[in-house]
Amino acid sequence: MFGETLTEALLALPVQDLPESIVMTMAVFALLGLPLEWRKIAAVALLQTVTNLVRLLPIAFGMHTVILAISLAIYTRLFTGKNFSKIIFAVIVCFIVITIVELISVRPLMNFTNFSYEQVIKNPLLRGLFSLPYELALLTLALVKNYFNRRKYEQVSR
Repeated sequence: MFGETLTEALLALPVQDLPESIVMTMAVFALLGLPLEWRKIAAVALLQTVTNLVRLLPIAFGMHTVILAISLAIYTRLFTGKNFSKIIFAVIVCFIVITIVELISVRPLMNFTNFSYEQVIKNPLLRGLFSLPYELALLTLALVKNYFNRRKYEQVSR
């Protein structure tokens, strides 16, 4: 992202990429009606976190997002065996949530902190902080959907 160095990319892994990968994987699992099995979620999230190093490649801006969406779908398929088209749909829903929350939250956060967009993008720590709103939104989505999935399962099994 914008000429990110290896050091910046490695710092971003635990600060932004791992938390984002965990909540996104949780949301995808919940949207698919899968239980939140922590071992599978951790495996998918760790693979996805490492895949985030794709930002170091000299590719057009935005292409890393496409690569990450496809990789999340592939990893989810490998660990769950769910229908690939349903997985793609769940991943797209997650990216829509991220986009909406970023559209709502980034400008007020920049005004509040007096940071420019370029400063936020260049600094892995700031990027991690600015990603908290959409990470919380994805976490909320995952937990609420999982709650309803479990209630539905309990009603069916009665």
